[in-house]
Amino acid sequence: MTAKLSKDELLRLLDTLMHPKASGLTDEESYNEVLLRFCAGCPDPVKARWLVVECLDTMTDEEMVDRALAMPFRAMTTVPTSELPTGHPLRKLSR
Repeated sequence: MTAKLSKDELLRLLDTLMHPKASGLTDEESYNEVLLRFCAGCPDPVKARWLVVECLDTMTDEEMVDRALAMPFRAMTTVPTSELPTGHPLRKLSR
């Protein structure tokens, strides 16, 4: 379980995700760990992941973090398995 992160903390993680080589991320596993930390630090981890991985809207990092923080809180226990598989790490990392 993780506590929600501040805007500055989320911006640092997002910068790492957007510039993995400059940030020293050398493999996919490290990238996925940072992505999980970012998502777990947001009110709705599933929708935060969608913002980072799938959203096609053009946004600055700050706009993306603001959007993620503006989402209503959603407990992972209420997310259907069709949206997030039972064994997905976000179910364990998020409160």
